[in-house]
Amino acid sequence: MCRYKNPQDFYCTIIHSQTLATIKKMKQTLILLNLILISFIGHGQNETLPSPEAYFSAMIVNDIESSITWYSNNFGFKVLNKIESAEKGFKQANLKCGNILIELIELKSSLSPKSLLENHPKKTKIDGFFKFGFLVSEFDKWIDFLKQAKAEFYGSVVTDNVSGKKMQIILDPDGNRIQIFEK
Repeated sequence: MCRYKNPQDFYCTIIHSQTLATIKKMKQTLILLNLILISFIGHGQNETLPSPEAYFSAMIVNDIESSITWYSNNFGFKVLNKIESAEKGFKQANLKCGNILIELIELKSSLSPKSLLENHPKKTKIDGFFKFGFLVSEFDKWIDFLKQAKAEFYGSVVTDNVSGKKMQIILDPDGNRIQIFEK
């Protein structure tokens, strides 16, 4: 038997349950649309930001004077300033070439990657920065110059399959990889 006393109550209940289902679907649709809109707004904001430019790198070195000489002689970096604190156990130098700044840091408490990897397989690497690079005009002249300067080369010149541009990795006095890219 029907629990509704009159047919109108029955139809109101059906309409009410359909309305609740419709409202639930509308809420779900609005939430989905808001998420889509927010993702477009967030994506649009990133597209309006200017591209970042390489500006600064810092590295821990074994012998700061040797590294200053190497970066100055091989890439034309000039020393902006030097700081030394024997009590804190560090030496620090800021170098500049064009728009590029490099901070060299010598610490009494630093460990070399070579010493850390001593008992590991040859191809083992430490997480973190792997290399940094310089974009150069007249790539072949740079390679010749670095050979004459007796820079340590890692591998040989490689040509990128996509861009057709050449690149070469060299090592600084501490074995940090520096990749030279043809402009």
